[in-house]
Amino acid sequence: MTLLRATARTLLASQFVVSGFKALRDPQPLVPAAEPLVDRWLPVVQKYAPDQVVDYIPTDTTTLVRVNGALELVGGLALATGKGRRVGSVLLAISLVPTTVAKYPFWTRELPEDKATDRALFLKNVSLLGGVVLAARDTEGKPGLAWLAQSGTQAIVKDTTKAGRRVAKNTSQLTDAALGGGAALVGAAVSQSAKARKKAAKRAARLAKNTSYLTDAAMSGGTALVGAAAAQSASARKKAAKAMEAARSAAEKRAAAAAAAAAKKAKENAKQDKLDAKQAKRDNRLAAKQEKQDAVEAKIVAKQQKQDAKQAKKDAVLDKKAAAEAAAIAKQNNKAAKQAEKEARAAQAASAKNLELVQS
Repeated sequence: MTLLRATARTLLASQFVVSGFKALRDPQPLVPAAEPLVDRWLPVVQKYAPDQVVDYIPTDTTTLVRVNGALELVGGLALATGKGRRVGSVLLAISLVPTTVAKYPFWTRELPEDKATDRALFLKNVSLLGGVVLAARDTEGKPGLAWLAQSGTQAIVKDTTKAGRRVAKNTSQLTDAALGGGAALVGAAVSQSAKARKKAAKRAARLAKNTSYLTDAAMSGGTALVGAAAAQSASARKKAAKAMEAARSAAEKRAAAAAAAAAKKAKENAKQDKLDAKQAKRDNRLAAKQEKQDAVEAKIVAKQQKQDAKQAKKDAVLDKKAAAEAAAIAKQNNKAAKQAEKEARAAQAASAKNLELVQS
């Protein structure tokens, strides 16, 4: 498929490379055809162009022909080599429009032969325009920018949703585990029961296997409370309760920090999604505008062809009428000639008869 595309691009670009090289080397043969187009449209461009750009617009027809030839040469080489082929195709499409209008204005021709020739060449260039437009849209089977933007947006939204759910689930589990472990150990300290302390220690060990750093904090608080229960000291129990409170406070702070980080990440992802969606919308708008412009140009061409066909039909009717009138005139002339010949013969016969009478 790559070899086929390379061959097709080279064949399509050959016409533009040759014509662009000729226009750069010797633009004079093309100047007379380009002058009417330049005289008509250059003032319009200068009128509506920004002031910063007007000074850089060439006013010499020869220079404009060379610029157009340079566009054809650069675009043709880019298309043929595959280096910047889509940009090169856009350059060829831009250069092809004024070239076609200037060189083949068949609607201004008077002779039918000239009009038919220019119409055929005009349609040939229109076909080339369609080819370079297709080349500009060709991504060689790879996803386009619009598809990539849409796919990336969907993937980011999906990942963000999963991350939010995972953070919320982990935060809830870790907080419950920390509070559950602390509550079990506090109950063991209050009951001062060896059996309760043993169960609390086992529960804390089991929770340590299934949770993260928050559970470690809860285990630290639980260990302090177990030591306080063993010492059976009110002061130790008070210190252990403070340690548990500090562990719970740390767990809540870390959970809040995790939630804030997740919210920040989600906000950044949403902002990026918005930018991607905006870019995709811009690309779709440009593509729709290009398609609309192509449709308008095709409609103009079809309308012009219809007018040409109508004019050709009128010309054929007029030619037929003129031929009929010429045939009628020839017939009348022939009839008059025969009548004159007949009268001449009669006059000659009468003259000979009179001569015979005189002689006799």
